[in-house]
Amino acid sequence: MLKEYCLTQDDKNRKRWFQDDYFDLFTWEDETGQMTSFQLCYDRLGNERVISWDCNRGFGHHRVDDGEASPHKNMTPVFIRNGFFSYHEVNPKFAQSSKQISQDISRFIMQKLDEYVQQNPHSY
Repeated sequence: MLKEYCLTQDDKNRKRWFQDDYFDLFTWEDETGQMTSFQLCYDRLGNERVISWDCNRGFGHHRVDDGEASPHKNMTPVFIRNGFFSYHEVNPKFAQSSKQISQDISRFIMQKLDEYVQQNPHSY
């Protein structure tokens, strides 16, 4: 189940972080509480990927390269373009994992996942 963790806020947009063993969810809200963007990282302990949405830029889907190719050197994780979105895996897991967070957030994310699939029918 997703659990919310506190983040220090230093700008006018509110950033929130939710996590469980499979997901990391980051959301950004404006001063009115309207969600302006999110990043849903999934399979975070395996082949981590992220689907993101931003009200100005739209959707993106990427694989996360954690930068850990060598145990002697830590590098910054980077996003690498990846068109395949595991909708049939992510959607039911997110529905289950998000039962204890705000249902407004959960519904918004699930609506956006459906929207992504409708806009990108050959990418899942």
